[in-house]
Amino acid sequence: MYNILIVEDHDRLRDQLGKFYEQEGFRVTTASSGEEGVEKLAQEKFSIMVSDVQMPGLDGFQLARHVREKYPDTDVILITAFGNVKQAVEAMKLGASDYITKPFQPEAIRLVSEKLIEKKRLQEEVRELRIRVQDGQNLENIISKSPKMSKVFDLIRSLAAMDSGVMITGETGTGKELVARAIHNLGRRKAKQFVAINCGAFPDTLLESELFGYEKGAFTGAVQSRAGKIEVADGGTLFLDEIETMALSMQVKLLRVLQERELERLGGNRKLKVDMRVIAATNVDLSLCLTRGTLREDFYYRINVIPIQLPPLRERLEDLPLLINHILEKHPVARERAIRQVAPEVLDQMLAYRWPGNVRELENILERAIVKCQGSTITDVDLPVVSHQLGATSTYIASNDRALTLKQWLLKSEKEYLRGLLMKHEGSISATAVEAKVDNKTLYRKMKRHGLQKESFKEM
Repeated sequence: MYNILIVEDHDRLRDQLGKFYEQEGFRVTTASSGEEGVEKLAQEKFSIMVSDVQMPGLDGFQLARHVREKYPDTDVILITAFGNVKQAVEAMKLGASDYITKPFQPEAIRLVSEKLIEKKRLQEEVRELRIRVQDGQNLENIISKSPKMSKVFDLIRSLAAMDSGVMITGETGTGKELVARAIHNLGRRKAKQFVAINCGAFPDTLLESELFGYEKGAFTGAVQSRAGKIEVADGGTLFLDEIETMALSMQVKLLRVLQERELERLGGNRKLKVDMRVIAATNVDLSLCLTRGTLREDFYYRINVIPIQLPPLRERLEDLPLLINHILEKHPVARERAIRQVAPEVLDQMLAYRWPGNVRELENILERAIVKCQGSTITDVDLPVVSHQLGATSTYIASNDRALTLKQWLLKSEKEYLRGLLMKHEGSISATAVEAKVDNKTLYRKMKRHGLQKESFKEM
């Protein structure tokens, strides 16, 4: 219940306003003069003060200025005669939140009051969000109140004081790099660099030079020496994303570095001492990689000392309102346009969606919604009609497919199936092959047959 102070020297109008606000659900306190209003303000906290402008002694303008200086959280509504609107507008510059003119209908003051209460409610939500952040629902820019993520937070805090290898698993867009950075930032290595590399973004030969660095003249184009990611991460943390894409030969070389804590640049013969923590991440089941022989057991057990499994967004939907508020708060366009919330019906749609792309997909969808939004509330979001959570599109036979031969229909279905998987894994060949249960060579051959290019699915 919101407290309201009514300051009015006319007894009848003061009583009418008091009864009106009580019927609207407010807790009402009244004062018959500006001086009495000052006393009441000092005794109790009010959400809104409604004050007449023309009063003997301390008038409404002076009272509004007093509230602005002493009680900035209290909104002020001034009641003024029609001819004094200009003065009322000037008073708003001094601290009043709004005004109504005499004579007025109850609907007019209701609308003004509801607008201020809605603003107050939004401010309280933001304040509550900040309190939640301070109370442990935010850890190094990871926001959550779900029990599953609370366990992840506890694990991150306990890992921060250790140097053990960590394997972070989770679907695309669940925030694996954020978790890795949190472990680094909370640990003893935080003063040194956090160096991230996506192993799937480089061919095998290029990945080696990126990780190990090279000496001048080591190969054509090596016009000067360059330190690799491992060397740069010395004393800090090396984050290896999409670890399952690393070739067996590279796994052997990296394993040697992890065991001996030293490396040689390409084309060099000097052994460089390195000391870094290694955190790896993947969005596939590594046990399948072990079974298929694309991941060495000794390498796997070296990097997978402590596993962290991140839950997908669909399993922690209680975080959706928090995440939406956080995204809107930090987005520059949303701040500029004062876009503060999504409409209740839009939130219902978002809660019913499966979020195959997780938090990253949520950010992208809100980005588009913010651009299109015309007011302070998002009333429309472009959610995919059919989720590709299972990696495949629907396989019912549409009316325009009935003219196809079985072979043609199977080829078309295969293309859509692969398109869905590639979209889910953002073009990752290894991840797509693992889920489709084919080898990389077969997948490449089928993609070529259907004209699918992995680059087309990067960050869709």
